[in-house]
Amino acid sequence: MIEFLGDDAVVGGQSAFTFEVIDKKRQANEPYFSMDMFTPSLFQAVHGDWKVFPYGENNELPIQIRNIVYSNSISPGILNKKTGMNWGKGPKLYEEKFDEKGKLYREYKNDAEVQAWLDTWDYEEYLAKAATDFSHVESFFTKVIQNRGWRIGRAPKIKKLEHISMDRKPIVAGKQYTPTHILLSRENEPQTYDAFPFFDKFEPFKYPLSVKYSNLYTFASSFFSIPHIMGSIPWIIQSTNVPKFLAALSKNSINIKYHITSPKEYWDQKKQDIKDDCSEKGKPYKDYMFKNFKKKMLKQVETVLSGLENAGKFWHSEQILMVEGVNVIEMGWVIKVIDQKMTDTVNAQISIANKADKSAATGVGVHNAIGNISESGGNSGSEQYYALNNYLQTGIDLPEMVIMWCMNAAIKANFPQKSLKMGLYHDEMNRQEDVSQSQRGLKVPR
Repeated sequence: MIEFLGDDAVVGGQSAFTFEVIDKKRQANEPYFSMDMFTPSLFQAVHGDWKVFPYGENNELPIQIRNIVYSNSISPGILNKKTGMNWGKGPKLYEEKFDEKGKLYREYKNDAEVQAWLDTWDYEEYLAKAATDFSHVESFFTKVIQNRGWRIGRAPKIKKLEHISMDRKPIVAGKQYTPTHILLSRENEPQTYDAFPFFDKFEPFKYPLSVKYSNLYTFASSFFSIPHIMGSIPWIIQSTNVPKFLAALSKNSINIKYHITSPKEYWDQKKQDIKDDCSEKGKPYKDYMFKNFKKKMLKQVETVLSGLENAGKFWHSEQILMVEGVNVIEMGWVIKVIDQKMTDTVNAQISIANKADKSAATGVGVHNAIGNISESGGNSGSEQYYALNNYLQTGIDLPEMVIMWCMNAAIKANFPQKSLKMGLYHDEMNRQEDVSQSQRGLKVPR
């Protein structure tokens, strides 16, 4: 019996081999995601006369990244640590001041009036979700909701901020060639979309409901942020594939001895032959017919390979010469014997996984020491200390600005007489030489 393990490994009764169909038009180094998805061009006009600006192919880039990240063993933990480092002790109100030497500092404060407004809605949950989205794709969506007092002549006020989950696939759209609105499907009517204008902090009460796309600007990308993790996606996929390979190796006792290459033109011709045969016989062509032929063909190969040491056995295939311009290309089946060096194979896969883990950490801006990624499986306390201190000194200001953008715009709109902002509180880290030996480490007083 022929059994397919994925699209490229075949297991038979007495042998196993990898199988590859070569298409001469295929690009060997084609990236997982194309950068073309971030160009300002529209992919189609939908929902009446709205012109849509997709975030990735079919507006599904965040969902694709989620599926890739959470199928990996290490990426979710690294991203969670990044979120935790950005979050610190959580959101606190503060005023910016200068000391007598002109050094800028924050004076954290309790403000009863602002806190009373914050307590009317779950602002910490909103900010935690925003921080999580930012760690993954450097952006998030917020619905800005006004109170209803404006209807009866009372002063308008922003009632609350509501996080919009990426799995709802908010659609950026506009009537012309500039994004102006967000189309959002209704929770209980997914086929029905409502249009929300962009929130404007200079006219915060212009619309009773509006949406803000908060993001960290990406160089030469006019609207959407290009997630930092994009360049690490191929490595994350490789890291994810390693345990699958080892599991298959163990579960199915795969001892891959041969690698077979066949020309794509061979299979294209066989599929066409089957279609022509169906037409002559007056019956419809079905995909399973070609699949059955493919299995039968590979069964013949498997039968020969499983007894290749027996005298008198042979397998034959045709060689095709194809002329392209002045070049003559030889196409045919090729069978290569693979050396059975299982230890080398496993070690090579583990090396790939280690490299992939480091690349994943680098791609999201987290030092290997913080992600606990090293050749030996651990990092010294001082290495972790300095990595964390460096991140807190250089890596949290821009994320905080984006995460708090809507919150600080709402505080400014609701309480214009106050000079308060909200930020993410972090304890100042002392230098190692200023801390006694017994107090050193990453423990933070509560």
